[in-house]
Amino acid sequence: MVKEFKLILRDKGTIAILVIIPLIQLILFGFAIKIDPKHLPTAVIVYDHSPLTRGIISNLQASTYFDIVDTSNNFKEAKQKLESGKISFIVTIPENFTHDFIRGNNPQILVELDGSDPGSSGTAVSVFQPILQRTIDYFIKNGLNVVSNTKNVNLIMHRNYNEANKSELSIIPGLIGVLLTMTMVMLTSSSITRENEDGTMEMLLSTPLRPLEIIIGKILPYVTLGYLQLSVTLIFSKFLVNLPLDSNIFLLYFSSAPFIIANLMIGMIFSALASTPMQAMQLGMLYQLPSLMISGYIFSFFGMPKWAQLIGSCLPMTYYIRISRGVILKGNQFLQVIPNLIPICIISVIFIIIASKVFKQTLD
Repeated sequence: MVKEFKLILRDKGTIAILVIIPLIQLILFGFAIKIDPKHLPTAVIVYDHSPLTRGIISNLQASTYFDIVDTSNNFKEAKQKLESGKISFIVTIPENFTHDFIRGNNPQILVELDGSDPGSSGTAVSVFQPILQRTIDYFIKNGLNVVSNTKNVNLIMHRNYNEANKSELSIIPGLIGVLLTMTMVMLTSSSITRENEDGTMEMLLSTPLRPLEIIIGKILPYVTLGYLQLSVTLIFSKFLVNLPLDSNIFLLYFSSAPFIIANLMIGMIFSALASTPMQAMQLGMLYQLPSLMISGYIFSFFGMPKWAQLIGSCLPMTYYIRISRGVILKGNQFLQVIPNLIPICIISVIFIIIASKVFKQTLD
């Protein structure tokens, strides 16, 4: 027992991991992750300008659940933002809305939401009707001398890209990124430490290969395994849950290359920094935890505080989830994928540079 305690105390890395992991979880679950997300970006298309419609918009903004980020009244542009994941809701108020309301014709308000993002709706959808009713009551009380129960507004909800609200359709496209992150980081995180333990590092040192060349030689087989895992996941998803794969699936394969490379580079960096395979795996857990929690996979990305969004913007999985959901569920094309593909490529290049530097120091 005394020997084991001494070994544990000498392993500073393990002790640090045991302290850091609970701390990260407390910070993420206590401050970053919101089960009741607010400040969700919303576009408002208004074809009827009146005190009633202005009251509806101002009350939506005042509820803190919605941030009105687009009032250009350009429906096509708003639709493109919804497809690319830049906004979560589109609220459309039609022409003659106030006129029809006063006449008792029960006008409609259309609310379109991104059904591919499971964390963006929830409570935000349920507060629409109370906000609308409160605005109507105030308008009738202060603007019309009529019986309030004769006036009503029909709220129409459209859950775009997942009309049946099937949770598996919104979860599985993001799950592809989660699986690739977990396996690619895990496979490569113990690569260099295993070379040291097996005594084969000296053989690599005796070759004229440069650090970057050794890294490329090590990751290329894992890139193949990454594509194999992607294919297996897509095939099983098609037959088990009928995931729609009628869109340009080759675009997903193309976009997966820099994402797989980025995760492999993270594993190589951890492998070079760790002294044992166990430490490398523990460092991998530290990376996978925020990738899972603040990338928008489970919880709304826009519902998190700005500092958490900033950290999430540095993670390649944040952008890959948007790409996979966009290609599979929304039918996005190449031009719509580019805004999320470019950050992954930049992150991959940065990780390659860091890995080559760290690996070179390890060889020295």
